[in-house]
Amino acid sequence: MGGVEMFIDYIKLKNYRQYKDVVIDNMYVEPGKNVIVIEGTTGAGKTNFLNAITWCLYGEEFYLSKKYEGLPLLNTLSLSQVGENEIADIEVEIGLTNIDKSKKYKIKRSAKVKKLDENKIEIIKDRYFSNQSDGSKLEILVQIGKDMGYFRDPTNAIQRIFPKEIHEYFFFDGERLDDYFREEAGEEIKKAVFRIAQLDLLKKVISHLEEVKKKFFALSKDLTPKIKDLEEKKACFEASKKKLEEDLEKLKAHRKEAEADRKEIQKELIGISPKDIKRLAEERESIEKDLKRIDNEFAEEEKNKAAYLISVAPTIFLCDAIDESLKPISKRKEAGEIPPDYKRNFLEKLLKEGVCICGMDISKDNDYRLRIKKLLEECDEITNITEEIIELHNELRRHQEKMIGFDKNLKKYTEKIKEMEEDLNRKRDRLKNIEDEIKGVNIEKIKMLEERYEDYNNEIKKADEKIGELCAQIRQTETTIEAIKIDLDEELKKEKKLSELRKINSFCEYALNAAQRITEEIMRETREEIERKTKEEFFAIIPKAITYSDVKIDDNYTFSVTDQQGRPALGTLSAGERQSLALAFIAALNTVSGIDAPIIIDTPLARIDREPRENIAKTIPKHFKNTQVILLVTSTEYTSHVRDALSDVVWKDYKINFKEYTSGSEAEVKPYE
Repeated sequence: MGGVEMFIDYIKLKNYRQYKDVVIDNMYVEPGKNVIVIEGTTGAGKTNFLNAITWCLYGEEFYLSKKYEGLPLLNTLSLSQVGENEIADIEVEIGLTNIDKSKKYKIKRSAKVKKLDENKIEIIKDRYFSNQSDGSKLEILVQIGKDMGYFRDPTNAIQRIFPKEIHEYFFFDGERLDDYFREEAGEEIKKAVFRIAQLDLLKKVISHLEEVKKKFFALSKDLTPKIKDLEEKKACFEASKKKLEEDLEKLKAHRKEAEADRKEIQKELIGISPKDIKRLAEERESIEKDLKRIDNEFAEEEKNKAAYLISVAPTIFLCDAIDESLKPISKRKEAGEIPPDYKRNFLEKLLKEGVCICGMDISKDNDYRLRIKKLLEECDEITNITEEIIELHNELRRHQEKMIGFDKNLKKYTEKIKEMEEDLNRKRDRLKNIEDEIKGVNIEKIKMLEERYEDYNNEIKKADEKIGELCAQIRQTETTIEAIKIDLDEELKKEKKLSELRKINSFCEYALNAAQRITEEIMRETREEIERKTKEEFFAIIPKAITYSDVKIDDNYTFSVTDQQGRPALGTLSAGERQSLALAFIAALNTVSGIDAPIIIDTPLARIDREPRENIAKTIPKHFKNTQVILLVTSTEYTSHVRDALSDVVWKDYKINFKEYTSGSEAEVKPYE
């Protein structure tokens, strides 16, 4: 599918959660009208519409809320209409097409389920029906022109069309857009970019080369006891490193889970608290984000100050010596002695050889020789080292120039650090006051939530400490492995009969280093391309070039925005500007990835409450001009003003009507009226 933009043409849902029998067709968009809006109230099935798509593609519901975790996959109305041990079908089908409809895909996942009781079902695993481990059946029919056929390996085909590992960058929750600016999110983004750049192939090459090296050593019969010992030690440390890396990944996953749980508690706390407590909880969340950001900026500024002081330290300590050294040189330069007309050793050479540069004989004491002798008498010894003196003069001048503005620069760094420190202290004091106020509220559930919130805080803190410890152990282990490799190579050099093995080992090491360098270079180039496109997208939408000067994404995929004075400004972005930056990044990521998937955003405007939502809504389709954008919105988001603002780019808009009966419920999707 690479290179050809694909659109969702239709979606069919049968017996999937709220959707008993729903077909949304003719979703194919036209140039300039690339947006489809689906509105639904909370609980009507808006988010489960997104879950239906991920279930169809991957067999997983990534956005399932806690409310639906215990409920059956089968529509509750259909569940009530079948008897115990009877069979029902669940189906989700997605039709895709390219821009000229010359290529079409029909992706369908179905499951046969048996009713166990009024609230429970089980998926029937029938090897003649299902082709997936969970018992469901995944089919992909492709049509190119008049030719049609099914993919033999539909799971692999989905992985090529919509890679599961990066699904959250084209199907995502609008309420979590701000998460991209968390420090911890950088690593997740980096992993996604690694997959986008298809560096898994190089990773396999590196792994294969490591195995080849081990096999050659294992097969060699001429290894000395020392070499065997070193090889065993290397294998032991490599196994230790692998175990540490696995532990690190598990710990990071645990930390991510704890952070998600903490966020759920924060939402619940905001939802059930009295008005004042809600405001305080929201303020606390904002301050915690600010503290993380300022902490990072504070550390960065201290690092910049230290680097600056280190760079000018030699000049400061040698300032007087530099001035004194420059005086005699400058004096001679002003007198025209540097550079000299002649060098003393040049004149001595002429007299010694007895021939002038013009070819005249000066071997005897004639007038010409006497003139050269006179020049020699007038010529200072220093003329022989004038190049070195000029070079020294230039170097000393460069050091002098470093001192220009030193006091001003040092004052700027010091004042900025002091300002940040004061800001940190103010926010920490305010955070403590808020926590004291919240804990003082006599509401049992709030207290319980606060305690759980604090537990997760401690859990995350401990995880961070352990992560730091594991990272240090991995670095130390890598250093030991490199030292063993050097010793191993030295031992191989001593044994002539192992010269062939040494060549193989050296070649493998060279290839491994080359693969690693290529990986790093591709990652760097990909990051720079994403950064460039993010910046282009952001400044094309945000008319604030006067305020903001740059957008940067560092090697760890941490975002930074600077103002015209070069100061950090990410924290000063409004909610709408932060959303635009996140969307600009996603647009850049999708462009670089070459994945031609539609963009589906659940609750895109939920966090926008201080700016006119219609203005922010207008920016969303601009980020994805040639891509189908499906917005899943609530009625509070899709106001009449927002609808009017989007009217020029909306192809179709729909409304989810949720109906409840005594025996169950179902959702219908109808054109918006």
